[in-house]
Parts: sequence; structure tokens; C-alpha cells
Amino acid sequence: MKYLLFINLIILIASCQSKEEIMYQQYVVEGRSIYEKNCANCHQNDGSGLRDLYPALAKTDLWTRVAPQQLVCIIKQGQKGEIKVNGKSYAGYMPANTKLEAIDIAELVTFMKDSWGDKKIYSFDEARAALKNCR
Repeated sequence: MKYLLFINLIILIASCQSKEEIMYQQYVVEGRSIYEKNCANCHQNDGSGLRDLYPALAKTDLWTRVAPQQLVCIIKQGQKGEIKVNGKSYAGYMPANTKLEAIDIAELVTFMKDSWGDKKIYSFDEARAALKNCR
């Protein structure tokens, strides 16, 4: 009986969420997995970066200075040269993630923004459009 009540409660809670909320949660979960496989080695699981080699993503000015469209291009194409984060210069090399598709990047950006920026989904359509404009 308790098991049946528990199942009904879960169904009730899930039915109260909008499609957008469910999609947002899915993007965050998938994005976390992509981050752990492709980014955490350098930027660390908690986004703290790696000393003077790789910049932090957590608690940084990146989320107000770098547009999501630019972030998409950096993720896909990599980055060479100097970048400033919280006033500190980093001259490392970020490799391109050429195998990531638009949906992967949308989920990754959503996860990062959820963790260290704002709580807004970065959609597949936005990522696809941004990829078309990368130089």
C-alpha cells in the first residue's frame, strides 16, 4: 500500500512540472555528464579551475562578459591565446570539442549556466544558430 502511495505521489509531482521544466532538468543532467567527460579534467568538477593553468568557471565574470553564442564557438573550436577571468590572465590552450553536436553543446551550456551563471535553458536552436556563426 505504501509503495502504491509513493508511486502516485511521484506521478503527481511529475505531472505538476511543465514541459519546459522537465526539458531544463534533462539538459542539466545531460550537460553535467558532458562536462564531466570533456571539461572537468581541466576546469575541475566544481568549476574551480586548475591553478594558473586553466581558469575557473565558477564564481567568475565569464557569465556576464561572454555571450552564450561566443561560449558555443569556444567549446566547439577551442581557444588559443590569452583570456582574462576575474582580472587574471590565462594563456593556456583549450582544445576543440569537434565531436560535440549542437544538442550536446546546448546541454553543456545549460549545465554550466545552471551551476555558475543563471538558471535558463540554452536551447538546441540557439546552439545550432550560434554554431553557424562561428568563425
